[in-house]
Formats: sequence, structure tokens, C-alpha cells
Amino acid sequence: MTLTTDILHAWFRQFNADYFGDELPVPRIALSKARTRLGTMSYRRVRKLLRWTYTDFTIRISIYYECTEREFQETLLHEMIHLYIAYHNITDTSSHGKVFRQIMQRLNNEHGWNITITSSMRNHKLTPVQRKITVANYFLVLAIELDDGGRMFTVVNKKAIRKVYDALRNCRNIVKHRWYVSLDPYFLDFPCVRSLRARRVSIDVYNEKTAAMQPLALKEP
Repeated sequence: MTLTTDILHAWFRQFNADYFGDELPVPRIALSKARTRLGTMSYRRVRKLLRWTYTDFTIRISIYYECTEREFQETLLHEMIHLYIAYHNITDTSSHGKVFRQIMQRLNNEHGWNITITSSMRNHKLTPVQRKITVANYFLVLAIELDDGGRMFTVVNKKAIRKVYDALRNCRNIVKHRWYVSLDPYFLDFPCVRSLRARRVSIDVYNEKTAAMQPLALKEP
């Protein structure tokens, strides 16, 4: 669906009344193009007398990926739980600690939501606009097979191909490597390296991703 801040404000008012007793202050609500999080809640912490208070609340919802209405709503509810905890100055055991989980479970069990602690980006497609933008920003993926049967991926900075290739030639435990280009969001949380550093993956993941990627006939230096 196409998300707007007007839609988010309408949902916020409804959820605030239905689930939070109309107690929550209306935050600044904005759209973002975050790639690693579907939603965030931020605030400013101010010292007043002997205690900290929280102000200037902002909720941002990412429109970088295609999401259903339900997914956007559950993302907003996730951030509203954070807002509830911060606004009431509740001490939790962690960012998604005991208090957060109790509220989340109440909403899920009593109202049929499926709010989660984290959301994986791997199963979300980019929006059409982002797909066009990202074509020029493809991932240059190096797939590596090791002599112990291990499999590895790394995303290489395009300006560092020569340096990485030189390191490949001097690495005796690498038995095979191949270059690919990919737009798969799976690689979003990989660092874009300028040296030979890679991440181990399972053989199943390795086979799945290499089968889906486009091989690159790279003329190595």
C-alpha cells in the first residue's frame, strides 16, 4: 500500500484510544527510507530537578520496502509501545525487555495483532521507486568456498576489487570464488569491505543466494 503521514496519524489516534487509554502524546510522525528498520521512535531527554523527562517524541516509519497495511500498522504499534514506556518514564529491563513484551503480548493475545520484537528485511521487496534507485547501487558480492567445506559471502567496495583480488591469490584455504551482482536486501547488513573480510553462511543459504544472483564475468586485475 502507499503510506502517508495522514494515514499514520489516523491510525495513531485510533490505536491510542483503543489500546492506550488516550494517554499518549501525539508525536511527530514522519516517513523515512530506512533500510534496516521498518520503524523507529526517538525523543529528547531533559533533566528536570532530580529526574529525567522525555520530550520531542518522533515516530518514523520506513517506506523503503513494500508492506501490507497490517505490517505498517503493527510497526506503528511497536513504536507506540516504546512511546508509552518512555512517556511514562518506565524503567524496563532492556530496549525490548519485560515491560515491552508484556504490552506486546497483551495486544497480540487480546486484539489479534502479530507485533514482533524485530522485523526481517529479507522477505520484503523494495518499492518500485526504490528498485529504480537501487539498480545503480547493486551489491558486488564475492562468494567463497573454503577447503574445509565452509561457505562465505562478502560485499566488496567496487573501488577495492584489485586489493581484494590480490588477497584472494594469497589465501590458501580458498578453493573457489565467484563474483556476482545482486539487489537482494539480504546483503543490506553486510559491510561494504575494502579488504578480504567475509561472513560464513550455511551451505543452504549459499546455494540459495548464488542460484538467485547474476554471475559477473569480472576481469580481475
